[in-house]
Amino acid sequence: MRKVAKSLGYLTAASVLGVVAVVGWLSWTSVTSGDLPALKNGDIIFQTIQSSQTAAIGVATRSPFTHVGIIKLINGKPFVVEAVGPVREVSLDAWIKQGIGGRIAIKRLSNLTADQARRVLSAARKYYGRPYDFFFLFDKESIYCSELVYYAFRDGMKLTLGKVEKLKELSMDNSIVRSLVKERWKRYPPCSRIGDYEKCFRVVLEQELVSPASIAEDPKLETVYSNYKL
Repeated sequence: MRKVAKSLGYLTAASVLGVVAVVGWLSWTSVTSGDLPALKNGDIIFQTIQSSQTAAIGVATRSPFTHVGIIKLINGKPFVVEAVGPVREVSLDAWIKQGIGGRIAIKRLSNLTADQARRVLSAARKYYGRPYDFFFLFDKESIYCSELVYYAFRDGMKLTLGKVEKLKELSMDNSIVRSLVKERWKRYPPCSRIGDYEKCFRVVLEQELVSPASIAEDPKLETVYSNYKL
């Protein structure tokens, strides 16, 4: 028993040191807007946002990117256009702080002109003030983050970023994702006349959406910065 207790003591100490190391690394490698390379209007920025649905989105898409926005320079200072309820502009430093561990990744559309970026941001502005879409529907009455980016580039310059997928193509059948669906299914508009969770879940699986991960994986984008990797 003493040997077991001693071994557990070593494991506990190692675990604590591991946590300290990770926290230290996150702190040491976190960034502010001043640490970043020169940004451009229309750059696309990703993070792991602190929210109740982050784990489900990350598991479903197999990606750390659970939130996305568009860079907008105002008098030379970087802001992020995001759909987080409502659609808004927020300073880049404030945006970084709402993420986990100060992790961000920035991607850029190669050869994006200043005029194209202006049109993209103008297209995004049409959605300012709209509420967040907790059900990820393509109805434009409410908007989720990657949907805003998708519409901004499609409407602003007739370019499709990311891929529209059905939820059944993602990793949906697990306890984390099902827990989120169970929490919301009774308010899910397509299930308004369905009184059974399992039947509703089958409807949910047929829903289409564009995820932050899908946009991040678009080959038309190049990474200009990321502090996600060790």
